[in-house]
Amino acid sequence: MSNTEFVTAIQPLIDKMNADPSNAALAYDVLADIAKLTDEAAVGLLEPDEKLNSYLFLGDHYYLFKHYNFALEWYERALKVLVLMEKVNDENLLKGVETSFINILDIYGKMKKKREAKILTNFIKEVMPDSFDAIKKVKRYRTLKCDPVEYTEAYMKILPELEAKIDAELEGVVRGHGFCYQYWSAKKKILKHDYNIKWDSPGVLNPTVRFD
Repeated sequence: MSNTEFVTAIQPLIDKMNADPSNAALAYDVLADIAKLTDEAAVGLLEPDEKLNSYLFLGDHYYLFKHYNFALEWYERALKVLVLMEKVNDENLLKGVETSFINILDIYGKMKKKREAKILTNFIKEVMPDSFDAIKKVKRYRTLKCDPVEYTEAYMKILPELEAKIDAELEGVVRGHGFCYQYWSAKKKILKHDYNIKWDSPGVLNPTVRFD
């Protein structure tokens, strides 16, 4: 598979995921397909900056859908590539790296990985000193609370299946303004009924925040 063939192969998958961004079950399946293609292309095909971009893409999207273990796996690959690169010259890619650093630190914070967070912070200071202040500033604004059960192994293990059940429960529901409340209601019901897991929504945990 050439680089052109790789890009051609993953673009329809990305389009499919972007067409229904609130469908986490679909996203999980699509990301698994993209991850497989990325693994195949990474062997002797992708240039370091292309590898970095692909790994960050997967890490960011797994982070978005709260598949934190998968996110960290791809972020760790990205960090290894970043260490081997002398400098990130592309400005958009650099911004992507900064965003991903914020995501990783957020995951470490939620998972109580203080040692890993400290190591990464020192890494950013040393390798990307110009980005450090910006990363620190943005990170302070990520203050929304979510239920700690979301960071347990038991929850992460059922997440793909859970999202598929939520999607089935909400089939036919218009995914527009106020949809998050319907999503949270279905999620809470399924977690309790099917898994005996008590879960509180971001709306409950952040009463002063207005969601749409």
